[in-house]
Amino acid sequence: MVTNFAEETHTKSWFLDARCSNHMTGHKEWLVNFDSSKKSKVKFADDSTLRVEGVSDVVIVRQNGSKDIISNVLFVPEMKCNLLSTGQLIQKGFTAVMGNDQIEVFDADKRLILKSKLAKNRTFQVNFTAAEVQCMSTTETKDEDWLWHSRYGHLNFKSLHQLGSKCMVSRIPIIAVPRKIWEVCVAGKQTRNSFQSQLSTRSKDVLEVVHSDVCGPFKSLSLAGNRYFITFVDEFSRMIWLYVIKLKGEVFEIFQIFKASVERESGKRMKILRTNDEGEFTSNDFENYCQKNGIQHEVTAPYIPQHNGLAERRNRIILNMARSLIKEKDLPQRFWGEAVATSVYILNRCPTRRLEGKVPLEIWTGEKPVVGHLKVFGSLVFIHVPDRKRTKLQDKSKAMIFVVYHPTGAYKLYDPINEKMLLSRDVLVLEHESWDWK
Repeated sequence: MVTNFAEETHTKSWFLDARCSNHMTGHKEWLVNFDSSKKSKVKFADDSTLRVEGVSDVVIVRQNGSKDIISNVLFVPEMKCNLLSTGQLIQKGFTAVMGNDQIEVFDADKRLILKSKLAKNRTFQVNFTAAEVQCMSTTETKDEDWLWHSRYGHLNFKSLHQLGSKCMVSRIPIIAVPRKIWEVCVAGKQTRNSFQSQLSTRSKDVLEVVHSDVCGPFKSLSLAGNRYFITFVDEFSRMIWLYVIKLKGEVFEIFQIFKASVERESGKRMKILRTNDEGEFTSNDFENYCQKNGIQHEVTAPYIPQHNGLAERRNRIILNMARSLIKEKDLPQRFWGEAVATSVYILNRCPTRRLEGKVPLEIWTGEKPVVGHLKVFGSLVFIHVPDRKRTKLQDKSKAMIFVVYHPTGAYKLYDPINEKMLLSRDVLVLEHESWDWK
């Protein structure tokens, strides 16, 4: 969408400047993803300097209502005008073309992004509306609330507030409920009205009733080459277990692994398994195994997946959260496997309507979860490289991407350059930063 801009006041206008090394603004109310730790100074042509109080993004709203992000903008409180660095735009893959008393800026796909005519004072002035206080944006007093919102997979703020105010988990502050909703949340989670299950809760203890469903195939292979995931949901605790698989034919083997694991952890025996009528759940081997182990296998009516409502709803919630996780850091779709695994990890530490004052993991384990280790999915991570694994002139740290929590307490990281996974505890996580895929 091409936008032509007219001249306005300097406080709302932006000036394209080829001599400026960074984008700059003095409007704190425009800032999103504000990082106040990155303080510095900027020096001008007359040798004067001004304080830089942090780095942020600015969301701009076009005339048609669409939005774009200006990344890595310096917050300079004493600035009287707003500067767009032509050099910084070019470094990000944009192209600037000047001629005929105007400048045009194109994105990497050769689409015209903005156009400005030469003003009387021989400057290029552009005007657009900056959106104020969105989901990532904040004043410093609210910044931590929005950060926890991202860490918790864009969980609604009412549930976030309950986690802290009702002491449902440890090491989380009491989160305030804001008035506005972030666009990423709406895009990732908007759904149709829910289908109400016709079956009431029957379980009085863990593993009395377990619901299961397979989701897929996904168009994009995951990083590990998978196309499906299978979930098991304990009706009593609402605890979720997720396995990512390549083929539906793996379901029977995965079910055996799941059954052995949860029965060993809980000391209980599974009594009822509820699934749909898909072939992966109705093979002779599957039915014989259930009968041999005293498991009543309930199969829903054909073509009515809503009868397996608990599993269906959980899979929908998992996918909604995974979309938001991927969208926030603009990750490729092949990260869906790690996104759904992280979503389940988070959801087991979230409030549910079925439980009073507790989260699923506490019902399952009997212990209140600690969540102080949660980080924003897809964040840029720097991992320490031991001396024995590098030469004297090589960097002591390496940039990677945080993708999954590991049961040992370590973080599972992805190296986009070598396309490898790595586990580490010794990491520096920059939650406001992400990998530059350009």
